[in-house]
Amino acid sequence: MFRHLVIAAVLLGGAHGSAGADPMDAGSADPVCAQIEALIEESIALKLSPRVERAFTLTLHAADAAVHDGQNGRALTLLRTFAFEVRGVTRAKRLSEDAAQALTARAESAIRVLSR
Repeated sequence: MFRHLVIAAVLLGGAHGSAGADPMDAGSADPVCAQIEALIEESIALKLSPRVERAFTLTLHAADAAVHDGQNGRALTLLRTFAFEVRGVTRAKRLSEDAAQALTARAESAIRVLSR
């Protein structure tokens, strides 16, 4: 009897793990995750000050995690926050206009995909 309970618990645990692994449709998460990953890479490649780079990457990693957790609203807020951060750093003359436009354009593209 005990062995049957253990087997049932293992089977239920496995079913729960696979069902809860990806709450979002993989087709809708992939383009946004790719955009966020590109934003992270672009932000690092810009060789900004460590504080600015850290702020950008923390916001983007949090947005990526939100997408993976199926929290589209939170991901949208974080992507908008990233765009706001980029504009602030640009106004402070710590980022060129061209780089800022490229980052915000990619962020806005991800926002459009998530907003569908």
